Amino acid sequence: MPYILNKTNGTVLVTVQDANLDQTTNLDFVGKNYSGYGEIQNENFLKLLENFSNTTAPTRPIEGQLWYNTAEKKLYLYDSQYWKSIANLEVATEANIPSTTKAPKEGDLWFNSTKKQLNVYDGNDFVTVGPPIGSDTRATWRGDYEYNSNSLDLPIYNVKAVIGSSNEVIAVVSQETYNVASTESITNQPEYPVYPSTTKLVRGITLTGADPISGSSRKAVTGLAYDNYFWGTAAESLYALSAATATFASSMGYTEILSSDSGANKNYYIPFLSTSTSSAVVYANTGLQYNPVTRILTTIASSSLYADLAERYEADSFYSYGTVVVVGGDKEITITNIRANLSVAGVISKQPAFRMNENVGENDTHPFVALKGRIPCKVTGKISKGNLLVTSNKIGHAEAYKQGDNPLAVFGKALQDFEGDTGKIEVMV
Repeated sequence: MPYILNKTNGTVLVTVQDANLDQTTNLDFVGKNYSGYGEIQNENFLKLLENFSNTTAPTRPIEGQLWYNTAEKKLYLYDSQYWKSIANLEVATEANIPSTTKAPKEGDLWFNSTKKQLNVYDGNDFVTVGPPIGSDTRATWRGDYEYNSNSLDLPIYNVKAVIGSSNEVIAVVSQETYNVASTESITNQPEYPVYPSTTKLVRGITLTGADPISGSSRKAVTGLAYDNYFWGTAAESLYALSAATATFASSMGYTEILSSDSGANKNYYIPFLSTSTSSAVVYANTGLQYNPVTRILTTIASSSLYADLAERYEADSFYSYGTVVVVGGDKEITITNIRANLSVAGVISKQPAFRMNENVGENDTHPFVALKGRIPCKVTGKISKGNLLVTSNKIGHAEAYKQGDNPLAVFGKALQDFEGDTGKIEVMV
């Protein structure tokens, strides 16, 4: 009579016939009356005892099986599809760091029972993960730029990173304003010259030499003598000291921006600075106007590096750019495997030129859906340039319109030829 071997969850793994040897798994199962079963049974126990120790993974694993990799000195677990490593976790005092007492491997963990902190081995040394030491609620992580033997811990609450090299720090990024205690003053510490002669850091990105109260890095205007500043959008423009009047520094020879009277409101011209190195000319009357009351920007024409108009919609999952989406699902948009779906919304945009509802959410939850313009799109099947496009049975893809399809399901037109299972082409939506 055969043996029916059941797994722990009740499912049948294999049926072993009488007098047969089954090798479905890495253990050999013997049938009733099989000759010489004793050695096989003992070897099975040995394999379990050593967790199939070998330099190569077992070739017939089942879900939940362990394997000790003798080459890496690591234990692996089979999850029914992949062998996943189980990181070694050591609990030791600071005086018994595993790297000095054992041979750690990359990814191994060490809980420092002295400081009550978790560390991870990066192949060379143990790097502290956290949490903060004891009752101290301030983070001490400094970022990759500051991991060196000369660095000191910054006494800053919730610091995300310190930007700079081991010899010069140019900025500190902090989530909150922090008043350094008198015993923790960072004054005269050459490794951290962000706030010399002060005991306060301000929320945001703090540049070297910034004012300890306002966080501004601008100094008195003397020609172009500025220490550090950001190029791009900022709370203060480089030369305009007042957002209300945009009065330029008198020592630079700038004058107030011209404005046009428009009833109760005023449209302020947006100026442009000359690129000439021999003069300080501001082109004030540019024709580009902004009304701060109505928040309307007026101009004659505009151009963009990118090529589509898009709007944010709430998605029920993360979708990569080029994915064809429809209205539906648990949120506003989702994907479909219905061909020529009439609920088609558009294509997930990568870099939209015009972004509507910009602040409604982030790309992971509220991606931009291209409503008009040129856009990369996931496609399948045979497509010729100029073909109309509809949703496909292949989820998130488009395919060519066919005779009999509802014309209302068309959302775009192919700008390139394609033939294959999956790919991306430029389409016009």
